[in-house]
Amino acid sequence: MDGKSRAKTTRPDLLRRFTSTPHATSLRLMQRTVRLETNNRTVLTLARKFFERHQHGKIGRPEFLWRIVCEADPRVQSTGAPLSAFSDLGLRYVNIGQRGFLAVDLDRREAIGMVADLFLDGEPRLRHRPPLDILFCMTAASLGLTALSGGCVGVGDQGVMIFGPPNSGKTTACYLAAKLGMEYHADQVVFLDMSRGVLRAWGDPFPAVFRPETLDFLPEIRPSAHRSTYADLSFYYYDKTPLQARRAQSVVPVCSVFLDRGASAEPQLREITREEAVSRLRDGMLFNEGNRFEAQVTTALTALAGNPVYRLLYGRDPRAAATVIEKMLR
Repeated sequence: MDGKSRAKTTRPDLLRRFTSTPHATSLRLMQRTVRLETNNRTVLTLARKFFERHQHGKIGRPEFLWRIVCEADPRVQSTGAPLSAFSDLGLRYVNIGQRGFLAVDLDRREAIGMVADLFLDGEPRLRHRPPLDILFCMTAASLGLTALSGGCVGVGDQGVMIFGPPNSGKTTACYLAAKLGMEYHADQVVFLDMSRGVLRAWGDPFPAVFRPETLDFLPEIRPSAHRSTYADLSFYYYDKTPLQARRAQSVVPVCSVFLDRGASAEPQLREITREEAVSRLRDGMLFNEGNRFEAQVTTALTALAGNPVYRLLYGRDPRAAATVIEKMLR
């Protein structure tokens, strides 16, 4: 190959390492600071809106760097793109459709993402899953947070953690408990925080997600719910911020409840052992964090299981579960 031919040969920048990202901001996330850099100002606007309730307090030294590149791509026709992922030692990677991706380097504490500009159109926060929630969950462990699939409602500084398998009524029970006067912290993910040796929990910054049949049960949320689809699934996003304090705060978990829907005509609350509680909590982890974060995870789960943990057997109506949950902080 002659010099002229070599000059025309360039390696594709698949990870967008050399794309300029001149727009930047520091984000407060659960009393941590993350630096966001991007080539598109709209990404900054979306991020500030997505994490709006956390933007208070002192901005500290960034603990992680996120770089998000947004590109126009006429081949991307829908934001409902299928996701696939893998992780290996210090690398986590999520493929978003045909060309988009999120890659996290835990050792360098950096993440890079590439998404089509279609993901920023309309109200992305309430349409499909924007890249920010996935990116935050992939980063959480490095920020000292242990992520569990579950919900949380509370009163003041105290909270009740709510867990259970899909369709156990977690989201609906949390919503109904909030209607009874509790604060709606989370329905998808809770983040355990052992900062300074004291267990606290943060609710997720994501919209609530309801199954379509739930809207027949709760018709009042239909006018403000946003329909979305993924593969053959259909669901509705619901903005839960009206049921939350203006500023996000962590809570002290007082107890945890595992919902067992359809197991009993009348609600029955049964306390489970610490050993069983730790096992169940570990099964509900959002990711298999591996050895890197094992000490952090074990400490957080053991602390949570040190509080009373119950199995709540109830019928089909989540109102029964919400009533029991609401009484736990009286």
